[in-house]
Amino acid sequence: MIDLTGQVALVTGAARGIGRAVAETLAEAGAAVVVSDVARQVDGVTYGLATDDDLTATVAAIEAAGGRAVAVHADVRRDADLDRAVRTAVDEFGRLDHVVANAGIASWPESTWQATSEQWETMIDVVLTGTWRTVRAAVPAILAGGRGGSIVFMGSTAAVKPLPTIGHYAAAKSGLVGLLKSLALELAGDSVRVNMVHPGGTGTEMTQNPAAEHWQATAKGVDGALALPMPIHRMETVDVAHAVRWLCSDEARYLTGTEMVLDAGATLR
Repeated sequence: MIDLTGQVALVTGAARGIGRAVAETLAEAGAAVVVSDVARQVDGVTYGLATDDDLTATVAAIEAAGGRAVAVHADVRRDADLDRAVRTAVDEFGRLDHVVANAGIASWPESTWQATSEQWETMIDVVLTGTWRTVRAAVPAILAGGRGGSIVFMGSTAAVKPLPTIGHYAAAKSGLVGLLKSLALELAGDSVRVNMVHPGGTGTEMTQNPAAEHWQATAKGVDGALALPMPIHRMETVDVAHAVRWLCSDEARYLTGTEMVLDAGATLR
């Protein structure tokens, strides 16, 4: 059984969905967790984002199971918010060992070239630049701990296999791959590992809302691209969380600079 007792993790976008599952799974393994989320609507996003109640519920669930967690409101587009999240980890729990850069959004333009400037810029700001900002805030605290650590990026099979109309999303997730490789090389000497999980279709509010379902029903080529060879409709969030927990553990202590595709076989087609 994976044991993260005495370790501290920061998870962004953790109020619900994959982020909540990751936070709960890390806490189950013994880590203290800083649960961060913007917990409000972001301009240009057409489905409902997480709320204060969702953020509170994540912490409550961890504590009810005997774990330790604290919530921080953080917009990954704001350095000050991320700095505060990292300070909270150190002030509340004494250190920082793991960062899971999970915060993300989705939008579905008619085509990639018809995406609005707002859709493009918000996507890049949250998914790509927001991950870089998260790392920039967190790495000094991980290094100060003196015993290495891990950083996990939340990717997407959109960075592995083409999908129509969402090139802005694919570009942001693909950009994370380049960021991953550079950081893994730079931080290896300090035993800080940097890896990435590319989930396939997972049952979350981001994939199960009217806008997402309209895209899946109408965009040319989507049905075949999203079909899963394994006999399921979508994975569960805990499936992704288990992969992240393993990457944070000593069982993956020499694994760095890698991309784990977790998609029930979707990218095989």
